[in-house]
Amino acid sequence: MSEPSKPRLLAVEDNPETRMLLRYFLQEHFDLLLAATFDEALELARQEHAEVLLLDINLGEQRTGIDLLHELRERLTYRDTPAIAFTAYARPEDRDRFLQEGFDEYLTKPFTRQQLLKAIESARNRRS
Repeated sequence: MSEPSKPRLLAVEDNPETRMLLRYFLQEHFDLLLAATFDEALELARQEHAEVLLLDINLGEQRTGIDLLHELRERLTYRDTPAIAFTAYARPEDRDRFLQEGFDEYLTKPFTRQQLLKAIESARNRRS
């Protein structure tokens, strides 16, 4: 009997150490697509459909995770995909702002594996 396939998750994070941590935390639960830049994420999203989006807000570029979400949401295949925003620059008003921008959940860095998995589960439940 074959094992059920893991859901595919696209994670976008410009920091190499945090990308390694995401891989460590998530590889057991998800088929991971990891991107370091806005453009790399768009290319991966074109090649493979992700069932969950995990987007760093500050990508160290001109464009942000919010911009990336908006661009992905314009594509029919990503209109209803659960999306989680995460950032190290947390302010009390950020959660509401990110939810208004189209994210389903919000996570602040640093985070634990349990917090990350809970945020992903919550975002998936909102879209199911």
